[in-house]
Amino acid sequence: MHLNDLEGPILVAPSPTPFNGNQQVNLDAIKSNASKWLETELSGFVLGTENGEEQLLSIEERLSIVESVSEVAKNKKLIIGGVDNPSIKNTLLESEALVSAGVDILRIRIPRRRDTIDKYFDEILPKIPAPALIIHQMAPGGFANSMTLEGASPEQIGRFCSHDNVEGYISSHLVRFEMMARKFVPQQKHFWLPNAMLMVAQIVEGANGGCFMFGNIAPQVCRKIMSLALENKIDEAKKLNDQIVQADWDILGQGAAGLKYAMDILGFSGGSPRSPLRELNEDEKNKIKKSLTNANIFKVN
Repeated sequence: MHLNDLEGPILVAPSPTPFNGNQQVNLDAIKSNASKWLETELSGFVLGTENGEEQLLSIEERLSIVESVSEVAKNKKLIIGGVDNPSIKNTLLESEALVSAGVDILRIRIPRRRDTIDKYFDEILPKIPAPALIIHQMAPGGFANSMTLEGASPEQIGRFCSHDNVEGYISSHLVRFEMMARKFVPQQKHFWLPNAMLMVAQIVEGANGGCFMFGNIAPQVCRKIMSLALENKIDEAKKLNDQIVQADWDILGQGAAGLKYAMDILGFSGGSPRSPLRELNEDEKNKIKKSLTNANIFKVN
């Protein structure tokens, strides 16, 4: 499946990774979740991400997740595979493996070391086996902190995104920085916002789609908010957006554990995060229950 096959605004979501009781990846639960998301307005899946506990998964596990989602969703929803590897050689090997497993597009994170960025993209972009989306997220989850919140410069990002093998860009929450990046990313390329709370704000500044956690939970309302904002119905879009801000804040504030618990509440398989990530306590769970209720979210639709 190609991005051009999809109706806008495109909304993809980083999928959580359910585990069974002995901490093994639960592929049956992954297939079940994917089958349920096929019935929603979610445009596609992003596999191998912060919300999917990417840094706690082996490459073999990540490939098995892609294969499982591909088994039920190939050619029905967009399948995006996450790559976060500073090595040129290993990025290419990992990309080939992900495409063989079933991904349509590669989501490639900007390397943390600024002095390697130009060489990295100059070498991988002509060689990767599928189109790419470049993501600006320098310190996902705090697992692998970088020395800076900003990766490449806006000018560099624009140059990378101008490559024929790049479909677009997934911005960060640094709105001031991304306002400048938008000036350099070609207008015909996708420019996706990274968080549900920023839907209206970043669409006003030039975003035209989204890749964020809350898309797993409320894809219909999120796409409606983005559509309204893109139609310049800003007041109406903001009113809807305001209704989900607290839920997004409470769930995302707990990382993968918060997302998984929300998915459990809404009838999907979330479960516990992989050790050593901690589970939620009862107060945290009750807070998420309350925020979902207040946002009128009782099922994924």
